[in-house]
Amino acid sequence: MRIRKTLTVCLLCGTSAALMAGCGSSSATPAASPKKVTVTLWSWTPMASTMNTIVNRIEKKYPNIVIKTNIEPNSDYLIALKSAAASGSLPDIVGLSAGSVTQEYRPDLQPLNPIARSFWGSNWKQNFPTPALVQAMLGNPTGNTHLYMIPQEVEVINIWYNRKIFNQLHLTPPHTFSQLVSDAHQITHAGYIGFYEGGAQADFVEWVYMQLAAQTDLKGLEASAHGTPEWTQPGMIKAAQYWKKLFTDNVFQPGALGDEQYPTGANLFAAGRVGMISLGSWWLQESQLSTSPAGLKSMQDYGTFFFPALNSKTQPTPPLGGVDFGWGLTTNANKSPATEQAAKTVLKQLISGVGEQTSLNQMNDLPAFKGMTPTISLNSHILSLYHNYLSEIKVANNHEIGNPTVAQALVSNLQAVGANTESPTQAMQKIQNVAIAQEHS
Repeated sequence: MRIRKTLTVCLLCGTSAALMAGCGSSSATPAASPKKVTVTLWSWTPMASTMNTIVNRIEKKYPNIVIKTNIEPNSDYLIALKSAAASGSLPDIVGLSAGSVTQEYRPDLQPLNPIARSFWGSNWKQNFPTPALVQAMLGNPTGNTHLYMIPQEVEVINIWYNRKIFNQLHLTPPHTFSQLVSDAHQITHAGYIGFYEGGAQADFVEWVYMQLAAQTDLKGLEASAHGTPEWTQPGMIKAAQYWKKLFTDNVFQPGALGDEQYPTGANLFAAGRVGMISLGSWWLQESQLSTSPAGLKSMQDYGTFFFPALNSKTQPTPPLGGVDFGWGLTTNANKSPATEQAAKTVLKQLISGVGEQTSLNQMNDLPAFKGMTPTISLNSHILSLYHNYLSEIKVANNHEIGNPTVAQALVSNLQAVGANTESPTQAMQKIQNVAIAQEHS
């Protein structure tokens, strides 16, 4: 419900005539309509078409607010964000992933706990899954319990596959690493891309490695993500060795280190040219796009599996996930009381109001705010995928690295392993050295 507040200020000018003129005599001019307030918002998600609908619905609900957005592909967005932070020109609201990205911009962000309390009351944390709130604080300095981003949506990471290609080639989703290699080879031989990897895009380097390390040393992975360096433990090195095998065994496509998951890989997968790709629960959004082919609209051509067991001693990768994205309020938003209040109004609507409902109805991802659910009609296959994800997010392990410098070191050294310019052992030692230096900085 929208509440309008009108503030009338009377200046004591020293005469009764002045008081009459300033404080509402019968001849006073009627108050003007509230001035429109502009809120600036940048992100890489939701996609531009979804965000345009969100903006229209928030502006319709709050006619005095104008929202100016800039939605770019992830890589371009992060470059723009870094440039804006350096020049002190960040927008009022920024889209953020948890962990390293939020920590990189923490000096420019407002702590959101008091704001969340004003939105949802003193027990506001009960509205969010505890793992999502923990991950939202990932990388905070010791003792700092503030959130600098509040999740709008959560996600689960897995492997998606093209069921039509698998059926054509009489394949089944792989249960072991050796079967994964075999399936990728058969798919490639049939003229498709066996397993697409966007090795030039940091998130998808990090996430594939984490899916491997979750099998070989989940405890060490979790400790390292939270700032206790265990990158040189045997299981962590073993995961890097399997990462290398994805290149040397020709599971990934040639030139994978120069390719990006978005937009190239996702577009190829949507076009039916890719057999397998590491994506997540957000892929369900493709079913709601008017441009999607029939098999993608119904999702009948697509299915999921977790990364298969690396050897006889391991199980498939357990669910990894947590915060998909959330929103931070920058210190620039307090340039005026009106802008600050309008930005807070937009923030709340994005997370628990018409913004998130719009996003859910376009299947953008899974809701972070409890009690919200899509209100559109969905077929049984999409519903099955969606409810599986809702079950998996409840038990998902962390999928982000807290420290931005360590995250960058992880990605760059894994890329070097893929390019065969570093051994897995050398790469993990370099990451360990960076992590130890960060621990003591």
